[in-house]
Amino acid sequence: MRAMLCGLLLFSIVTSAQPADWQLYKADDVTTVEYRRSDAQLLQIRAVTEADSKISAFLHLLEDTASISNWVANSEKAELLAKPDGNTHLVHTYFSAPWPVSKRDMVTQSVWQQDAASGVLTLLISDMGEHFPPVNGYVRMQQVQGQWTLTPLGNGRIKIAYQGQADPAGKLPRFIADKVALKATLSTFKQLSQLLAQYQKPYSGISE
Repeated sequence: MRAMLCGLLLFSIVTSAQPADWQLYKADDVTTVEYRRSDAQLLQIRAVTEADSKISAFLHLLEDTASISNWVANSEKAELLAKPDGNTHLVHTYFSAPWPVSKRDMVTQSVWQQDAASGVLTLLISDMGEHFPPVNGYVRMQQVQGQWTLTPLGNGRIKIAYQGQADPAGKLPRFIADKVALKATLSTFKQLSQLLAQYQKPYSGISE
């Protein structure tokens, strides 16, 4: 009995430390956006969609920083700061915001790899903002983390999944920050599927 009670107590401690269950924000025939709170109470977002596209098109789109405002909601511009190797990009992204919310920016590093057997591409995003000076007029976002996963479905179709989080920083009420982030994610995914058609060409190191 004592062992059972100890086991139940341990189970309750472990489960209570897990993030909350995912909650549905919005969904349609191909796109789903969900959210939850991390242990640190940061908003985590998960989004999934499907598109008629090559995986290489996604990487070409990411590298076209001049066109970021065409698909990433609320983005002003992006600057490629460095490309240490063919799989790694260091990017500074600037975001607009409606008054009275201050503009935001973030500096991130993305590193991709493709599984040779399955063809699945994984792109990890990490925060590099603390290594660069703040920009006047912008609030530097913190604790930016994310992962993109692109999975071949056959017949020229792929599944695109994203999960990430970020601290908007500054004096921004949570309910406003959550609303902006969720709406932006849904808009971004809808634009993403449409724009990929313009980038259907081979990418060095990617097998389709």
